[in-house]
Amino acid sequence: MKIAITLPGGNTIPAPSGLKPDFTDLASFISPLLNIAFFIAVFLAFYFLAWGAYAYIFASGEKENLAKARARIRWAIIGLMVVFVSYLIARYAFEIFRPKGGGPF
Repeated sequence: MKIAITLPGGNTIPAPSGLKPDFTDLASFISPLLNIAFFIAVFLAFYFLAWGAYAYIFASGEKENLAKARARIRWAIIGLMVVFVSYLIARYAFEIFRPKGGGPF
């Protein structure tokens, strides 16, 4: 499968050079999706961490709002740790089950 865009009038925008346009096996298809998922998960974890810090600062000493902000920060840190551990497991599994013709990472 080649990734490109054909515009009206016959103009074509070629695929980016960094992508593997031909998916020959399942690993070459799933690997970019996993990388994107890891980046999105890390971004969301940092977003919720910043949101929790903002809520904590502006809680005005109200115990209920402070508890909600602390919970948001706690779950953001736990989510970030889960993402990093899952990334390490994926890298470890890749090292064990490395394909002969190259790898997904």
